[in-house]
Amino acid sequence: MRAPMLVLPFLLSLAPAARAADAEGCRDLPILPRLTGCEIRECRARDYDEAELQSGPVDGSGDFPKAFVDGQLGVVTYTCPASLRLAEIARQSQAVLRRAGYSFVYSGSMFYNELPGFTARRGSTWVQLVSEPFDALSGYTVTMVRANEVSVAPARRPSPRPSPR
Repeated sequence: MRAPMLVLPFLLSLAPAARAADAEGCRDLPILPRLTGCEIRECRARDYDEAELQSGPVDGSGDFPKAFVDGQLGVVTYTCPASLRLAEIARQSQAVLRRAGYSFVYSGSMFYNELPGFTARRGSTWVQLVSEPFDALSGYTVTMVRANEVSVAPARRPSPRPSPR
């Protein structure tokens, strides 16, 4: 009877569990492993929602092209040691997704803040990562959508002003 009692703690140690410092109820997304030393700050999951993902660089007007992706949504935000640079977060995560067969829709400065990140997809699964500072720490947010529907919107162009007459 003693052997089964020793096996159970070993098996439980193999199960993926939330780390003590992770936000309650949060866990890693299945598509991108957590970077070493990082903890989950917050998360959300929805069976169906729309995500606005950046699909190109910010243009002269300050806008950027977007892919609106509807489907099962998961968002996880991590805080990391300050020694982990924002560009390194994006680079390491891109390498993992590239090996997993993802193609990159866009890679570069995200949104309006010049933050390193990317948007990638494989089949109907879309992933966006944005590296961002959190006080004295580094961090990143991963958005994953298993798409039911996708629409792409180019960056808005300023409307021409009517010429004075």
